[in-house]
Amino acid sequence: METAYYVAPYGNDSHSGSTHAPFLTIRRAQGEVRTKIRNGMDQDITVYMRGGLYEMDSPLRFDDRDSGRDGWKVRYCSYPGEEARLVGGRAITGWKPYKGNIWQAKLDSDLPSFYTLYVNEERIKLARLPASGYFETAAHEEGGNASDQGITFREADLPAQYDLTEAQVFVWPGEGEWNWFSETKKIASVDWEKRYMSFETPATWPIGTGSRYFLQGSLDFLRSPGQYHLDSAAGILYYWPADEAANPNEQIIIAPSVKRLLDIQGSSDARTVKDLSFSGLALSCTDFFREYRMMDENTERKEHREGLIYINHAEHIEIKSCMLQLSGSCGIFFDCYTKHIVIEGNDIRNLGYCGISLNGFPPGQGPFVDAESSYTNSHNRIVNNRITHGGELIGHGCGIFLYQSGDNDISNNMIAKMPRYGISLKGMRHKTLPEQVYGVPVTWDNHWDFLHSRNNRIAYNDISEVMTDSQDGGMIEAWGPGRGNVIHGNDLHDSGIHFSFGFGIYLDDAADDFTVTNNVIRGLYSTGEGKLWMLIFSKGIGNRIYNNLLVSNPHAISAIGSQEMADEENKLIDIAGNIIYNSGYLYYFVNYSDERFAAADRNLYWREGMSCQVAGNLPLEASGADPLERNEYPLEQWQHLANGKYDKHTLIAEPGFIDADHADYRLRPDSPAYRLGWTDIDFERIGAK
Repeated sequence: METAYYVAPYGNDSHSGSTHAPFLTIRRAQGEVRTKIRNGMDQDITVYMRGGLYEMDSPLRFDDRDSGRDGWKVRYCSYPGEEARLVGGRAITGWKPYKGNIWQAKLDSDLPSFYTLYVNEERIKLARLPASGYFETAAHEEGGNASDQGITFREADLPAQYDLTEAQVFVWPGEGEWNWFSETKKIASVDWEKRYMSFETPATWPIGTGSRYFLQGSLDFLRSPGQYHLDSAAGILYYWPADEAANPNEQIIIAPSVKRLLDIQGSSDARTVKDLSFSGLALSCTDFFREYRMMDENTERKEHREGLIYINHAEHIEIKSCMLQLSGSCGIFFDCYTKHIVIEGNDIRNLGYCGISLNGFPPGQGPFVDAESSYTNSHNRIVNNRITHGGELIGHGCGIFLYQSGDNDISNNMIAKMPRYGISLKGMRHKTLPEQVYGVPVTWDNHWDFLHSRNNRIAYNDISEVMTDSQDGGMIEAWGPGRGNVIHGNDLHDSGIHFSFGFGIYLDDAADDFTVTNNVIRGLYSTGEGKLWMLIFSKGIGNRIYNNLLVSNPHAISAIGSQEMADEENKLIDIAGNIIYNSGYLYYFVNYSDERFAAADRNLYWREGMSCQVAGNLPLEASGADPLERNEYPLEQWQHLANGKYDKHTLIAEPGFIDADHADYRLRPDSPAYRLGWTDIDFERIGAK
């Protein structure tokens, strides 16, 4: 039994909200539900939304007044067999030809400026220069070779004095090769003689020679189909359809007016919103930002903490079987106080930024007296979702991002087509923590207490086609998180490194105490000058790498690698029972110490009949070097290091796959891997179901 209310695009808010007399707006139904909640619940309450389009000019806000109570839940959902579509903007009509293939429309005076546009459920790009790809910054004439105040452009890139009144620069700040985080900067002025563009506000990092960028937001740039320009001063929208024969008056063109659609937020951490569920809804078309600045020490800035669904001061919330697409920022943003949230069975796609972003408090911030009370973002379940096409407006967008968030179950998701990571776990590495946190002196022994990206289970996810537009990253990546994280049973496949360098599983600086087991890494590759380095790169302390299948990655430099840097220790790595098949050297050491490996043994290695080699910098006499002058050492020489401590039982033999030519990497019963203790990987369990 349940209490039911109905909402329909053809309803009326003066109606009773019954199936035959539905309300017109969700807010009207919400008011009725709140009355029921106040009077006490004796059964679940469901608001059924009939199929159709609901244009939203402000977010739907749910707080502690909307919580289920007395053991009962409140649910908002599409009517069975129909789809309620919530759109965060307004349809643009009245298109007239402007020039060539470009059309124009006069906008309503009350429509605010917007920074992305949607046509027939696809994102349309701002008019940009170049139309695709990037320019590279030139050297500054004055003040050294890097500046956070603007960029110097090459004369050939902007040969004419374009109108840049409303233009922006999309740029990867850093020293040219750093392509870690992107920013979108508003242009304040241009010195055409010095070829220098000044920003309205400084970039987070200085921008050096060779940094990638493009310009957007000028009518002078509108030269290619599938792009638009907004003249906000005149209130005119210009649009060149991707299909040049298309008539915009026959298309659904949405100008976004809000940055979030569902705002699920209790009054405080003591008055959370809870026992609330959303299912079967379609949410789309939210706005981007006039300017975007990268994270501050991995913390998203307050003005950029947005998503189609925003959640804070919340617990026991469910988002199930929804379609979330075409966002200006994230699909779902977990902010600060979020526990026991379930995100399950959703299709999340075409995102300005990340699919799902979980963000706790940085160490030392927030109204806390100790580390334990600051652990406010935890115990969430993100399972069985499809997350694709992220980072369409922010270059470091990824599938799932965790910052200071722990004890989460991240499993059976399909993640693809991301410019940076598939899944990322971040905190703060030891040497960057403050001297005191919440009045407690930070020491080596207690520093993990303040790092909350811990005890996460990253399991059975299918990740492909990531790292498409960045470098020095991985398909699953961690930097300065807490301890006890598990990466198990994931299938990482068919993804490339297209410039600079990158990895498969990347346990970056101060990524300690990880268990990496039963993962499949296959079909990774490099293009151009890109370098696929290690398939598993283990920095940090005490990481365990067992029973992984690294197969058919011929462009990889090595299967497993290590490096100590940034004054963070890299030691006590334990390696056992992995299968390495046509995937580079067995190990690569950027540098070495006697404590680097705690143990390494019982691996099975095969490289088209070639000898097994270790490479890098070891206290051994190298037998040779490859074309890039990397020292090489035969397995036998490695086995004598440290009094025969390493790889005593490792075998060089074909694994005996059932059908490697057709990517069937199950093992035949006579595989030598079983003699080494191999445990079969449950391929059927991987991915979204």
